[in-house]
Amino acid sequence: MLKLQNINYTIGSNHILNSINVNFAPGELHMILGPNGSGKTSLLKIASGQIENFNGLVWYDDMALNEINTATLATFRSYLSQQNNIPFPIKAIELIQMGRYPHYEYQATKKDYDIIHAVIDQLAITHLKNRDFNTLSGGEQQRVQFARVLAQVWEKSKNNNRYLFLDEPLNNLDIQYQKYLLQTIRSIISEDIAVIMIVHDINWALAFSDKVYFLQNGNLIANGNPIEIITPELIQEVFKIDAKLISIPGQKYPIVSF
Repeated sequence: MLKLQNINYTIGSNHILNSINVNFAPGELHMILGPNGSGKTSLLKIASGQIENFNGLVWYDDMALNEINTATLATFRSYLSQQNNIPFPIKAIELIQMGRYPHYEYQATKKDYDIIHAVIDQLAITHLKNRDFNTLSGGEQQRVQFARVLAQVWEKSKNNNRYLFLDEPLNNLDIQYQKYLLQTIRSIISEDIAVIMIVHDINWALAFSDKVYFLQNGNLIANGNPIEIITPELIQEVFKIDAKLISIPGQKYPIVSF
């Protein structure tokens, strides 16, 4: 269980996050939503150890984040940021291999290469693996970067649950690949892995998430089962837009219509 207790984060006079208390359980897909500037990325970075100058506590199971050294944390936590520019030539497969760096000291083992190829197969990007990363389209680059962070936490940890953080991973992807990526994420969810991701599409949250978390102006407005808490009233409160929920016969979740 990943626990955030009384998280406050300020930059200058700007209050980015205000008294956030939230838990992310393994075995679930957690989606964070909210308008631009609501604190979503800051929350993700604090939870994953990318930001240190905050007030409050972050716990990975029974370990305080500030007591876990970076090398150990990298063996069971991976993070995909919004910006992933690479300023030098590198093959896609070499970039994916970077996800395995925390697991070996000098050179990759057969197990590491097996994991790399398993991830490539899982994401159906075999045709990209020998391409220069910088020649790929934005969507192709996003899929390769996702493969890198997935390879980092692919295998079960001996002592810890695994945590995968994704900051708007659907950006630049065609709708078919958005669905495929979400289906892939759902397929890797197990009792010892939690996926925490930022999305903008409420309908994807309704279709795929186990828990949703709505932020507005640095405050956690609502969280819980998406089907139970996503209402026209909540959408109006958070996004200032009118919406309807439409039930479809034979489908277990509704869709949002604007």
